[in-house]
Amino acid sequence: MKRITTGEKIRNAAECSEFFHYFSEDVLDFAQLHRFEANEFILREGETPDYFYFVVEGQAKVYLTHTNGKVSLVNFLHAPCFIGEMELLNAQSCAIGVKAMIAVTCIALPMQQFRKTLLSDSIFLRELCIYLGKKAVVNSYTYTHNISYPLENRLAVFIKLTAHGDIYSEKHTEAAEYLAVTYRHLLYVIASFVKKGILEKTTSGYKIVDVEALNRLASEN
Repeated sequence: MKRITTGEKIRNAAECSEFFHYFSEDVLDFAQLHRFEANEFILREGETPDYFYFVVEGQAKVYLTHTNGKVSLVNFLHAPCFIGEMELLNAQSCAIGVKAMIAVTCIALPMQQFRKTLLSDSIFLRELCIYLGKKAVVNSYTYTHNISYPLENRLAVFIKLTAHGDIYSEKHTEAAEYLAVTYRHLLYVIASFVKKGILEKTTSGYKIVDVEALNRLASEN
């Protein structure tokens, strides 16, 4: 993680994002910029976050470890968004795992220093409630979507969501868990995509060779 404390760079990041829609200018005086590279943990599961993050750029994955040791991919985060809102609200004390999918830039506010200030700000609380409400709706949609449509359509959406450029390289175990299917079923459908010429297996993953076909499958849901 790269930490940036230059006031001008922090303000530029805030002005080029939706930061001031949620926060007042006062908090910016004590903010930092944190930049995470792809596959770097933003939060490690079980730790107590030191910062409340507003993501201004990038995309991340959210993981959860179950009591039986199984690790599940449970969600995706896209800028602009928050990381650490549940810990800010004291709804949970320890974080779930958050890992950058691509380079992620966050405006970081010290959690303990700003908790009281933020939780006393009616505008921030209103916007946070709206944000959490929209997040709950999306999570509900994802759940119902995963039980209502064929895997071919859901996998097409997942590939579009997680591909870097024209390369899809997600772990099969994580994809199967997220899509609520067996590992074998997932491999069967991926193999069918290869056979149909939608994907091509490479050393770095699967190359998307028929974008139109993938888009058609993704739109049929």
